[in-house]
Amino acid sequence: MMMQDNDNQPKLEECDTLDQVREHIDRLDNQIVPLLLERNHYVMQAAKLKGDVNAARVPARIEDVVEKVRAVAEQRGSNPEIVEAIYRAMIEINIQVEQDHIANRDQET
Repeated sequence: MMMQDNDNQPKLEECDTLDQVREHIDRLDNQIVPLLLERNHYVMQAAKLKGDVNAARVPARIEDVVEKVRAVAEQRGSNPEIVEAIYRAMIEINIQVEQDHIANRDQET
């Protein structure tokens, strides 16, 4: 079982078997996927509010998000490079989704 320290950070459990590792990964995936879906919901809300496909990519906002998630990773003693790579990939996918949504919307009008 995973416990939490006083500072609300999870105390990570050492596993003795690959099955235990996989159970933890599956448990985390069940928490992460709903959060990703929630995040994507708000990405789509942004797409509805943006004027054209070029508005989907806002470099300053991308760097702001990356800076914030790197800081979270560092505060939690994790590797900020990994977190940054994951977020940059997710952001690129979301930009494409936004651009597609905006382009389709513009074609309908």
